[in-house]
Amino acid sequence: MKPKMTDLSPTSLDKVRFVAPRTIISNAIKAFLPPEQIDVADYAALHRYLDNRGGGYVGRWNHDEAPYLVGPMRMLTSRNHLTVAVVGPARSGKTAIGQNWMCQSIDADPADMLVYSATDAMIEEYVKAEINPLLESHKRLKDKQGKLPRDNSMHFKKFSSMWVQFLSSSYNNLIQKSAPRVVITELDACGGNTYELASYRRQSFMYESMVLAESHPDMAAGADPAKWTAGVMSLYRDSDRHIWYWPCPNCNAYSAPNPRGERVMTLDWPADAPLDEIKEAARLVCPCCGTLIEDKWRRAMNRDGLWVGAGQTISESGDISGELLAKEIAGFWITGAMSPFVIGGIGSLAYEMEKARRAVENGEEDAVQKLKDVTVKRWGLPFDPPKSIGSIDAVVIADRAEPDLALGTVAPDVRFLTGAVDIQARHFEVCVRGWGVGGESWLIDHFKLPADPATSPEDWDVLLHRLHTHIYPLANAPGRGMKILATGYDSGGQDGVTLQAYEAWRRARKRGDVRYLGKKDGRDAWTLLPLKGASGINAPSLLVTYPETQRKDRFAANRGDVPLGIFNPNTAKDVVALQLQQAESGPLYVHFPAALRAQTPPHPFFDQLVSEHRLANGRWEKVTSGARNEALDLMVMTNVMANLHGLRRIDWSAPPSWAAPHDSNILVMDLPIAVQPLAQAGQAATQVMRPAPIPPAPPAETMAERMQRLARQFGSGTF
Repeated sequence: MKPKMTDLSPTSLDKVRFVAPRTIISNAIKAFLPPEQIDVADYAALHRYLDNRGGGYVGRWNHDEAPYLVGPMRMLTSRNHLTVAVVGPARSGKTAIGQNWMCQSIDADPADMLVYSATDAMIEEYVKAEINPLLESHKRLKDKQGKLPRDNSMHFKKFSSMWVQFLSSSYNNLIQKSAPRVVITELDACGGNTYELASYRRQSFMYESMVLAESHPDMAAGADPAKWTAGVMSLYRDSDRHIWYWPCPNCNAYSAPNPRGERVMTLDWPADAPLDEIKEAARLVCPCCGTLIEDKWRRAMNRDGLWVGAGQTISESGDISGELLAKEIAGFWITGAMSPFVIGGIGSLAYEMEKARRAVENGEEDAVQKLKDVTVKRWGLPFDPPKSIGSIDAVVIADRAEPDLALGTVAPDVRFLTGAVDIQARHFEVCVRGWGVGGESWLIDHFKLPADPATSPEDWDVLLHRLHTHIYPLANAPGRGMKILATGYDSGGQDGVTLQAYEAWRRARKRGDVRYLGKKDGRDAWTLLPLKGASGINAPSLLVTYPETQRKDRFAANRGDVPLGIFNPNTAKDVVALQLQQAESGPLYVHFPAALRAQTPPHPFFDQLVSEHRLANGRWEKVTSGARNEALDLMVMTNVMANLHGLRRIDWSAPPSWAAPHDSNILVMDLPIAVQPLAQAGQAATQVMRPAPIPPAPPAETMAERMQRLARQFGSGTF
């Protein structure tokens, strides 16, 4: 029995320990002091210790390991937001954001906190494996924890000025509770309306409250933001949409390892290589200089990275301009390429993706689900299921060709024209397409021009100059015509073609046949552009780069003077297939003149449109190895040039001046007398379309004679 103080002798009093009065007074004064003003990121840098023994980082928290986590952590103490939403793959550090917030709350800024996960089993595993070791390894936190057994249970932990409750996201756990701070880990695994119900738990605290929701994007129905209707991507859609930009170690230009970036750095690998070789060959591709970037550079790139939100733009040099869009949700999207914690780095990402795609192609069991898991959990991207492109019959398309449409004339509903040039060994093949409201289109012209693309500069000059200057007659306005807005041409082929393609662009610009129309969706919009299909299936839909970089050091920002449009041929052919499947006039429908038909089937032009088919993994390949596909390639390139100039974003109620109705369109003008007869132009175009042997050039002709001959041949067609 413990003795009373009055029963103690002077000798026993010497053995009793008393707290110094100075300490009592000091502790009492501290209780009246306001909490330390420190945000979550700064707190983690000062006080968080990581103890991943057995294979992981051990030591004080270092922002250099994953700098992209700093932005979301700072937003947790913002009074301008009510929610922080973080999209990201596994092994990206996103869970640590909530842990650091909990540490900062316990030690520096107390407020009750609710932590939700999908199931009781997941919560118990999280508390045992993550939270309990975290508290044990931080004396600052452990000293503030209650000493009674009820203060340290699996689901409830009491601290000196707050508590943290760990719960599954069941309906009963999401009602009748209240706390100013809420963490939802792996929101998409919780399902249903977890965020809405959890958000109600903090309503009475208003702007003193905050919800942190982090997850892989499992519930997004595809890459299109219109399909982000559930889960963490629905929060990101309604947020200020931060995207991470980092600098290329070669040209120092900033781009994003995110498909929604203004300039997209993609992960590429040789698709046909053995899987083991893919691990070694995977490289990031800079959209600004075309450099292949090895995995070892990612840490330095992350260290110099920047978050850029909606309403802001970032230049290639890293200067951010514009005002961040004011939203109640601060949204951040982490992708797998950003994470330094992925075992095997970008090579592992490429390996897993290619392996999953090949499984889908081979029809393996559960292959689509495995592909989704890789896309969502390893890459951190919304999953688009493999598309099923229905078969397109050439005869059906040919039968839709319209006798009332004349080749070489512009239909009344056409607002602007784009051209495309395919390079063959001994001729150019040209297509011109007209575009109207909603992406409805008309095939305006198609012809072949004898030439020597690999060695003859003058052949290039005649072609490009005439495409720039020619005026196509309007079908409903005699004496009036429309010029081509923009033309893209293939820059590859046999030896010498690429050099000729670049030099031809330079000469065209000196002649004044090229115009720069500013930036559209972050890309430089030129009226003449060499094009190249990207090799990787993950390539963005379109990038405009300047590949002839003459770099002298790592910090040089020099670039070539010739733009190159690099497009994803697989996704581009998906679009063409969708257009060809439209059976009725309206958005996306393609109108073909009957003059493109042969006298009797087969119809070569229409056969070329369906010469390739889509594999289950998303790649397109020829149906037969010897099939001709020039018409399909031309349709793709006319699409690319239309999209470069913003076709998908045109507000048709207030279109740009080059897409206005004919009476106010700046590309519509009076015709020279020589091209006014419409029937004659249509007849000539039909003759050019008929297959015929290409005559050789006359021997020993001078350059001037050759230019004149080509001009005459060019003029004998639609032009």
